[in-house]
Amino acid sequence: MNPAHDNGHDVDRQARRLHQAALAQVSPQTLMRLRGARHEAGLQASPGRGRTWRWLTATAFSAVLAVGIGLQWLPRTPAVPASTPVAAAVPSDGDAIADELGVAGTFDEDPDLYLWLASAEAQPLAMESTR
Repeated sequence: MNPAHDNGHDVDRQARRLHQAALAQVSPQTLMRLRGARHEAGLQASPGRGRTWRWLTATAFSAVLAVGIGLQWLPRTPAVPASTPVAAAVPSDGDAIADELGVAGTFDEDPDLYLWLASAEAQPLAMESTR
């Protein structure tokens, strides 16, 4: 190992010695003024209690707002009164099966409609503008 590179231990010892020498040259009056100034600065920097409540209030408000927005995105189910019986899926008219809301199934409608949609008469009607 190179003696010039002592992992900084020698530099650390030298810096400590210089610091001790500098402290020995400072007058006691100056040390008292420095301690007083450090104490004053510590008192001014620690009014954290007022800031803590501000941060806590802002965080709580943000959390309530986030929950409110999140609740808006939840799927909504229709409210069914307890006294109203829900109609079960019962065949109506023999061909169409009503779902829970009473709307006929998509493919259970009149087959003539699909025949008409495939006919040549429906094409020009679908191309007309609705002005």
